[in-house]
Amino acid sequence: MFFTRIGKVVAHFIFWGSAFRLATALFVALSTTDMEGNRAAAARYLSAATSGEAMDEAVVGLLLGLALGVLCEISARIGRSDRA
Repeated sequence: MFFTRIGKVVAHFIFWGSAFRLATALFVALSTTDMEGNRAAAARYLSAATSGEAMDEAVVGLLLGLALGVLCEISARIGRSDRA
């Protein structure tokens, strides 16, 4: 159960961090008027070449956090049924 709890915490960090990065990338993409401004803002705020690259990374992080969360939920259910 220890690793299940740690996995849930890590899944939350990955998921919410990626959601925040995705929101920031969308803000940068929608607030810049030209590609040069997009590159400058993405390099400054997102540590990425463009906002699109940051969005790609954020979506992968969201999916990873979601998958880890599902696996931890399955582990918790199996652990509860073993004890009963």
